[in-house]
Amino acid sequence: MELQRVLAKDSRAAMDQVHKLYGQDALVISNKRAKNKTELIVAVDLKSGADEALEEIQVQTKNSSHKRMTAPITSFDEVMESKIFATEDVNKDNENSIEDLENDNSKNIEEAEMREAKEIVSLVKSELSIMRREILLAQQLTTWPGIEVVSHKVQPLIKALSETSISLSLKTLITSVISDTTNIEDAIEKITEIVSANFESVELLENMSGYHLFAGSPGVGKTSMIAKLALTKAAEIGEANVAIVSLRDNRIGAWNQIQLLSGQVGVESYKANNEESLKIILQELSNKKLVLIDTSGAESLFVNSLKVQNIDLKKHLIISADCSEAAIARYFENNETWNSLLISKYSETVSVWPVINALMNKSTPLSIANENVDLQTPLKNLKIRDLVVKNLKNMQLSLV
Repeated sequence: MELQRVLAKDSRAAMDQVHKLYGQDALVISNKRAKNKTELIVAVDLKSGADEALEEIQVQTKNSSHKRMTAPITSFDEVMESKIFATEDVNKDNENSIEDLENDNSKNIEEAEMREAKEIVSLVKSELSIMRREILLAQQLTTWPGIEVVSHKVQPLIKALSETSISLSLKTLITSVISDTTNIEDAIEKITEIVSANFESVELLENMSGYHLFAGSPGVGKTSMIAKLALTKAAEIGEANVAIVSLRDNRIGAWNQIQLLSGQVGVESYKANNEESLKIILQELSNKKLVLIDTSGAESLFVNSLKVQNIDLKKHLIISADCSEAAIARYFENNETWNSLLISKYSETVSVWPVINALMNKSTPLSIANENVDLQTPLKNLKIRDLVVKNLKNMQLSLV
């Protein structure tokens, strides 16, 4: 493995140069601005001359400036520093350094597993809580006339709602609200009004600046959503004014994905292993107009309490359009508040009643919807009225 330095006028040109010189398998290690240009450090797997390259990467000690170290540099960060930036090795005991690194990695893995276990327990508790609520409500409504109070012409709409994942409480409220309507069009308008009255929307893209942290379950699509946000805002305020930071995400390939997407978007990327390093990085990025912070899915339940001194950190929750009510509700169990909620994997054909069930009477506004991971597919401003109308109209396909 050999490290190569590529300079170009912007990130796109740099990535094109990397692919042309070293192929699609070249691994981007660092992406930053240097002398008004984009500098990429890439790791290239070269079969020929690999042994010679390793022999060259040796650092002189203070006691013997003309003698090479007999032990090779084992830390990848040290290799990069000594090869590219010609810094000295300040660690005199490589074996102890490796042992400390392994202990730290083991500790991080144990902590990540513990957080993941707590998240699973929280999800199970939320599911059971919702089941108990529905059972108790069903028992209380056994004597309620139900669908019979609704006009015969509107009853198909109530039956269609019953086939969705709408909560019993919301269905009961809707039934009582439309009890005096005589056609489906009027019923849909009333349902839209009553549901929309419990939600707020915010146009996040319009006035997005400062520091923004994003949380969500693993696989929900946080990283692709963040990359699209960066792409959209970079086109508006300039690539040099936007940066992406990965916070405490030790998943295999997670950092590489951030780097590759940042390179495609044309913005700088940074990695913070803990809150202290995050604070330092954010202070260094104080000249940026927008900083987007990606978090590990295993820690999504804990980032709401994260605070960085002297930093106004806005926190957003990303959920999938097909997410269950319990999976969303656990993010609000301790009265947590989010600056906005974004929906990934959004499609007009996907029922979002679980999202509506979970967010009824919550103060978190809806902001953005993302249809897929393709960077060229634009993000959408999310309006609860449009969301409800589309879901109701999709149900009408099965009405008779």
